[in-house]
Amino acid sequence: MGKIAELVEKHSNYRKETLNLIPSENIMTPSSRHLLCPDLVHRYVNPHNVYGGTKYSDAIVEETRKMAQKIFKSEFAFIEPLSGNIAVLAAIYAFTNIGDKVMIVSPDDGGYPINLEKLGRKPVYFPFDKEKMNIAVEKAEKLILKEKPKLIIFGQSLFLFPHPVKELSETAKEVGATTVYDGSHVLGLIAGGVFQDPLREGAQILLGSTHKTFPGPQGGIIVGIGEKEEQKLWEALGFPLVLVDNPHLHRIAALGAALEEYEKYGPNYAKQVVKNAKTLAEELYNGGLNVACAELGFTESHQVYLPTDSLEEGRKIYNVLEEAGIIVDALVRLGTQEVTMMGMKEEEMRKIASFILDALSRNKPLKSIKTEVKNFLKEFTSKYSNYT
Repeated sequence: MGKIAELVEKHSNYRKETLNLIPSENIMTPSSRHLLCPDLVHRYVNPHNVYGGTKYSDAIVEETRKMAQKIFKSEFAFIEPLSGNIAVLAAIYAFTNIGDKVMIVSPDDGGYPINLEKLGRKPVYFPFDKEKMNIAVEKAEKLILKEKPKLIIFGQSLFLFPHPVKELSETAKEVGATTVYDGSHVLGLIAGGVFQDPLREGAQILLGSTHKTFPGPQGGIIVGIGEKEEQKLWEALGFPLVLVDNPHLHRIAALGAALEEYEKYGPNYAKQVVKNAKTLAEELYNGGLNVACAELGFTESHQVYLPTDSLEEGRKIYNVLEEAGIIVDALVRLGTQEVTMMGMKEEEMRKIASFILDALSRNKPLKSIKTEVKNFLKEFTSKYSNYT
């Protein structure tokens, strides 16, 4: 065994014995994972009828595109983006020019750290209500009318509650702005019929990552409404070449398989993800932790947020929890999408909360909690889900 293979095996064994609550990761559906390394991994897509040998791979691309349109009730779908970030860049290039304004959630309020200045665009940040962890609607209306951005991007990395797309999309139309919804974190919840439905609420474009609450391969997707929007995105993505050259057929096939499975079990899974998040949040709150938005029911997504004064404090928390066999991020966002894929429900969320409370209060030695976590996971690591 080579050194890299040895490290991969060590990583896999380590993560099997730890409880993953990072909100931007998930495990793939079984059929999706199976399709990541067939002959397709060696091949190119064929957008301009250049390559031979593609009669089946062309069909894979087309069927995956159709399935995406069906799941998201969209008029078009681009499954080519290699990441959610590429999908966002495509929207920026498609609907703005150098010097145009783009309205987004500020990174200080939990938004994505998009470097718009580097792209020659000017950022305009949504007014944000930190107590409600959401966009301040009336202030946002006034700012849209004042600044007249060309592009408005809803969505954020720290994402607890649905955004006011319906309330602000008409204002966006007044100033001629295209409305985009970055659903990277909540794509699986949207596909499962919970959280919100941006395309029915006024957004022209829904885009994002396919590996967070949606349990597909790492990658990106763009779906939307409107012939003009489709054409602009087509040009921005790379026809002729701009952002995407070879979209990776094996990833597209894996995405297609995940979409097929999600049509069957997605609604039940998505509902359980939110139930689990609410249960976890309530248990942690009742245990004495500072959990955001208690008066609002804590969350309507997969995320539970434990506010800290700094990233440094967050890192201390995730280091303590990792010693106890629990994986979180430095923002101390806890995500329930992966544990839900493993078949866990409310009872297991209460158990997970007890592990976290014991670790952070040092009621038990961290090594002892780590052993408990490892034994707890044995029931779940041999199967992927009750939903597939």
